[in-house]
Amino acid sequence: MSNTVKHYMWKDGETHNSPTGTEDLETRFNGLKYSKCDGLNSKGKRKDVHIEKYADSPELRVWLGSTPIRDATDITFTFFFIGDSRQSTYDSFVEYVGNGKIHYWDTVRKKEAFMVLVDQIKPKEDVYKGSTPYLLAEFKFQNLWGECPTKDITEF
Repeated sequence: MSNTVKHYMWKDGETHNSPTGTEDLETRFNGLKYSKCDGLNSKGKRKDVHIEKYADSPELRVWLGSTPIRDATDITFTFFFIGDSRQSTYDSFVEYVGNGKIHYWDTVRKKEAFMVLVDQIKPKEDVYKGSTPYLLAEFKFQNLWGECPTKDITEF
């Protein structure tokens, strides 16, 4: 694998159901540039914990599930859409991520997210003059798993 950072998104249920055979985001959406991601390392509050307090005991009684079940967390991606085709690339990307459940994985953190777009998309900047016209937009997803498991997917 090269030292170049790659970011992948694919729809749940696509035949491969992994980034294998999928183009990275910057190749698939010409003019899209990854800026940042917040929340990929967040873990939601555990839902499988039950705590009881009894008058006859100084200690709380706790039941924990064998596998943590977590509340959903938020993941926010920021992307630039650059160049003359920025508007059509932006529209194509919005259509892609706004229609179904999406998986995300990158070659640095190697964490997989399973998410759905939940918030309005409002470009933060729309610069159409100057040497490099661009759109800057944030996309807020809800991570349905409540955490992002580490997954080393090496066959690219």
